[in-house]
This record gives sequence, structure tokens and C-alpha cells, in this order.
Amino acid sequence: MKVVCPVCNKLFEAECTPYKTVYNEIMYYFDTEICQIAFSREPERFIAKCEKK
Repeated sequence: MKVVCPVCNKLFEAECTPYKTVYNEIMYYFDTEICQIAFSREPERFIAKCEKK
């Protein structure tokens, strides 16, 4: 399944990453560990960006 990292906006295969987090009952996939850490620090910042699309 193709997904977009909410932090860096990169398109990638969800099955190819170990970096994922459930937030507000939604699974978010990340391209890198750095993206996952950034999201965990400020999830609302990145969720707002996703909802605008």
C-alpha cells in the first residue's frame, strides 16, 4: 500500500517501513526514524497539514 509520510511528504510503500505510530486511532507511517520523532514531538502540526489536502 502506498502512503505519504506526514512529515516529509514522501510517497513510499507502508510495508517497507518499521516506523509507524497510532495517533487518535489512525495509523501514520513514516519514511525515516527522524520523521517519526518529529511527528511524536508535534503531532498536531503534521495532522493539520494532512487534513488540508
